[in-house]
Amino acid sequence: RKAAESILWDCGKSETDLRAEWKDQVETQTKPLPRQSQNAGKDAVKELLQMRETRDRLKKREHKYDALIEDEATPMDEYIEAKADLESVRVHLQDLNTRIRNKQSVLGVTEPAQLRNLMNNTFLTAWMNALALKQHLCDRLCARKFEMERLERSFRKQVNANNGLDQKVDAHTASSVRSREPAITKVARSYNTLCATMEKLFADGKAPPGAICPKQLELKGIFDLNVDDTIWEDIGLEDGSPAAPPLWLANESVRAGIKALLERDRCIEEE
Repeated sequence: RKAAESILWDCGKSETDLRAEWKDQVETQTKPLPRQSQNAGKDAVKELLQMRETRDRLKKREHKYDALIEDEATPMDEYIEAKADLESVRVHLQDLNTRIRNKQSVLGVTEPAQLRNLMNNTFLTAWMNALALKQHLCDRLCARKFEMERLERSFRKQVNANNGLDQKVDAHTASSVRSREPAITKVARSYNTLCATMEKLFADGKAPPGAICPKQLELKGIFDLNVDDTIWEDIGLEDGSPAAPPLWLANESVRAGIKALLERDRCIEEE
């Protein structure tokens, strides 16, 4: 426990911040992958419209708190509360404005009437479904690569130890991993079909303004996952400007602090 508390002290983050980062990490890593849907385009437009409505409500709250702070007759307790709430509202507004700009840049329109016209847009539906398929494909390919790497390490150890039984188990496991390759290839082909559909819609002038067609995947060597493979290119699929990675992923001090916090919590439970 003392070692965990020492790490917590050195990480430079408050316990509240670390718990918030841990909560965000759990939610991010356990949420289900997006699925294909015939209403994907409509859902994307509805989400943007809802975000704009939320922004309007937050702006009204911001004006209300500004008025309370500027009013000299406001009681001190209300003044302090309004000051704290105003800061929270502005942080939320800044984040929401960034997300709205990213969504609008993807959809290519800004006016509500134009957005509603996009609800049944075939290109937008294909784009959302292609994005979902790409995420599924990357997830499956990465999982397969990790499994094969573990098998290769295990196989080398067993060859050196000349353990025939473990080699048979690994051979069976490797066969099981490779048996999933046709399903992964089928997902890649479905993705390429959607890309071809978007290319045709783009050529026919049915794509939103500013839309870009994503590249089709090269199926040969898709399981190699080389750093320059097209599987990593998100041109035409990215949701606006890439966001900065969360602290629980990119900051080593926060990662160490979260681990120490959880260890300390377990120690307290055992006492």
